[in-house]
Amino acid sequence: MGRDIAEWCKACLECQKNKIHRHTKSAIGDYPLPSCRFSHINVDVVGPLPTSCGFSYVLTCVYRFSRWPEAFPMVDQTAATIAETFFAGWISRFGVPECISADQGRSFESDLCHALMKFLGTEKLRTTAYNPASNGLVERFHRQLKQAIWCQATDKIRTMFPGYYDMS
Repeated sequence: MGRDIAEWCKACLECQKNKIHRHTKSAIGDYPLPSCRFSHINVDVVGPLPTSCGFSYVLTCVYRFSRWPEAFPMVDQTAATIAETFFAGWISRFGVPECISADQGRSFESDLCHALMKFLGTEKLRTTAYNPASNGLVERFHRQLKQAIWCQATDKIRTMFPGYYDMS
């Protein structure tokens, strides 16, 4: 049975086209323990994606220590939507983080987001401009999320989003 499952997986053309090949090896190192759970997270927005139930953007949050990812659907990427989604999705479940790393996108640099961070007592760190690798944890999660979405892509989605299907 195991052999049959492996053969079936190898025969899935969509999975093979979108598979991520990783061959990186990290050095073993000492990492400082965080002061509390979910104390430092990385956040970003991915989209537009194929619309589902009116949602076409996703707020992604990744806890730095354990690399626990969370994805919250959004209808748009305005500062108000991001603040509401972050509060309802992350804070309501895991509490207020001590520190948040985000890129320098318009939504994260808005007065509303700065006011929310000040109200929560959270430090906001900005990543380097025009350098997605500086927020690598969440960008790697975006790649895996897109791969999962596009492996399930149907012909209808491909015709609706012809430019997005070729994401190599």
